[in-house]
Amino acid sequence: MGKVTIQSMAKELGLSRNTVAMALKDDPKVAPVTRERVLRMAKRNGYLGENVYVEEVRALQEKHYNIMVLRTRDAAVYWNRVVSGISEEASLNNCQTRVAVVTEREEENGILPLGLNENIDAIFCIKMLPPEYMQKLVNLGYRIFQLDHYCGIEQRPMGDIVRVDGVQPVSLLTSHLIGQGMTRIGFLSEHSSTYESMHDRYVGFLAAMEQAGIPLEEELVRPNMESDHFYYPENFDKIVASYDTLPEAIVCGNDMIAKRLTESFRKIGVRVPEDVALTGFDDDEDRMLYPFFSTVHVDTKWLGRRMVHEFLWREEHPEAPKERILVSGEVVVRRSSCKRQG
Repeated sequence: MGKVTIQSMAKELGLSRNTVAMALKDDPKVAPVTRERVLRMAKRNGYLGENVYVEEVRALQEKHYNIMVLRTRDAAVYWNRVVSGISEEASLNNCQTRVAVVTEREEENGILPLGLNENIDAIFCIKMLPPEYMQKLVNLGYRIFQLDHYCGIEQRPMGDIVRVDGVQPVSLLTSHLIGQGMTRIGFLSEHSSTYESMHDRYVGFLAAMEQAGIPLEEELVRPNMESDHFYYPENFDKIVASYDTLPEAIVCGNDMIAKRLTESFRKIGVRVPEDVALTGFDDDEDRMLYPFFSTVHVDTKWLGRRMVHEFLWREEHPEAPKERILVSGEVVVRRSSCKRQG
């Protein structure tokens, strides 16, 4: 491990260098929770620089927190990284986490997870649960934090929300396709009218098309594919076969949709990107040797860490209005969308 500095600690904690320096000097302008985070990391790493004496981490004064993370049965690595971010940040802030899987039967019958008791200080819903289920948790007095929200004016947030911005990055990806001369561009996703995260991506696509003055082709724009078997390969075979004329490009709601489309196109001899360009979202390929899809990189571990930050802030500001925090994603252009070479 390299030398521990104020800058290195600031980077790891997601704080400014000035905030870390002030915390180490016990400046009252720094929130107590933030000050404890900095002191704890400094003590753990043996930092005693700049004439700062890091005392024992005020064990008697600290409050210990218990966070329960609720997720559904989903093997996606994406959610594992979110949970990892929550756990890592929680460990730096005197928080203990436990993960509970909510099954479909428990969702439908409003059965709360085992281990949920009065000692739980916060519930992190990293996958969307039915509104009635989450409302039940709120009615029982639990403070909840969400990674997404349901669309609709009537759907008021039940807790603070930390989620990824989908409008701007998808708009940029769509403009990237348009900039190569493509005009017959489709959109394919599920639940765009149900979840805000997916709706944002659709809005970003529409905004880029409108700005370029390109009319939408109804056959190619499918934002609300509703099916219990949506991600099954045979379903994508049907989608591919349903195109009367192939689009020049398709903006996909996530990387898995782009992958399934690519597999189905290849079965009938259609090449990506030579015949049809594709884009995704999430950057699920970041651990592969040869990533292929143009996408939006989401720092999923940071999402988890940011949820913990919001919880700690909420502990100090319990009466403040509920917050919606947007985390930016980074557009990554790769081969799948570069149809025009040279």
